[in-house]
Amino acid sequence: MYLLLAGAMAVAMVILLPQSNSASISEPTADSSDSSADHVSSKSVQKAESTPTPTAAASADSTSSFSVTFIDVGQGDASLISCDGEYMLIDGGTVDQSQKMYAILKNRNITHLNDIVCTHPHADHAGGLAGALEYASCDQAYAPVETSDNAAFTKFTDALASRNIPLSVPSVGDSWSLGSATVTVLGPTDVNSAMDVNDMSLVLRIDYGDTSFLFTGDAEQEEQQLLMYNEYDELNVTVLKAAHHGSSNGASYAWVKAVSPEITVISCGTANSYGHPHEETLNLLKVAGSKVYRTDLQGDITVTSDGKTVSASVDHNPDADVWVPGSTTATATPQVDAAVSDGETITSDVQSYVVNRHTLKFHKPDCSSVKKMSAKNRWDYTGTRESLIEQGYEPCKICNP
Repeated sequence: MYLLLAGAMAVAMVILLPQSNSASISEPTADSSDSSADHVSSKSVQKAESTPTPTAAASADSTSSFSVTFIDVGQGDASLISCDGEYMLIDGGTVDQSQKMYAILKNRNITHLNDIVCTHPHADHAGGLAGALEYASCDQAYAPVETSDNAAFTKFTDALASRNIPLSVPSVGDSWSLGSATVTVLGPTDVNSAMDVNDMSLVLRIDYGDTSFLFTGDAEQEEQQLLMYNEYDELNVTVLKAAHHGSSNGASYAWVKAVSPEITVISCGTANSYGHPHEETLNLLKVAGSKVYRTDLQGDITVTSDGKTVSASVDHNPDADVWVPGSTTATATPQVDAAVSDGETITSDVQSYVVNRHTLKFHKPDCSSVKKMSAKNRWDYTGTRESLIEQGYEPCKICNP
């Protein structure tokens, strides 16, 4: 009996011992499983937070970087965007800035551009792009048109063709990546042949993390109104490159309100003949609380982003009074008027015109557009057609003054 009892106890111990071991193992296994579940869940949240756009990941990635240098090219536009070792150039100033475009790429050792953009075929935007291509190769070019009778734009497209660089006319809504940033085409919308070339400017939005940048070319109020109608929610950005060099026809209360930029960069030439930037534009930006930087006063301006916030640095003159308008030709007394007051003979070329200070166009007094012009925008001018054009005004296409 004792032998039987001892054998039964031994069997019971054998049975109990594995159960005890199993219990002791299962607890750490459960802990390990819970810990693993928490770890996987944490990864999923991080991925979910970074999934909506590639840019959101940038703000969490300490190795990522983003900057825009608004290059001082005088009376013109040029912006060099850098993100995670990839580069895009938007516009290149006038032809005489070709050497500067070459030099800035060389000094930064940028031998390859992922993208090059000409916002519209005007010489003060397209002129220096061929110079950039003398130093750097490029994958893809974008413009609102493929051909133009503008000589500077033709030189640019010839440079593309000789290097087998494809030129595309993007559509609204098209987007592509630049590093971890996303570039989206917002305009031009509803293009028609009667529109001014400025109003056919490519308008690009770049998103990097929680920060955003809007590049507007020379888009004037016609294009801006269409953008506000079609793309209103996409216009609110952190940084704005002011349209048309800070001209009054490149801004309105509604436009500035829609964009609501923390920072606005105005690219224009020192003492330019157009009087850029205009007082009206500066006042709108001041009321909106936007911090303003100007290439005519401060040289190259670089805005950097960490995906959450932006900061700006200037080449010189950080304390410049950016609120002083350019040589305001709209309110200046034309020399021919001074000549009249001095009793000098008026030449046969002197005529009467009506100038719209808002659109910067001049008309014959009997033009149909004059009847629609508000009193605050009207300027009755006596002088020569050439003088108005030299001051930056454009002849009306309806009455052809």
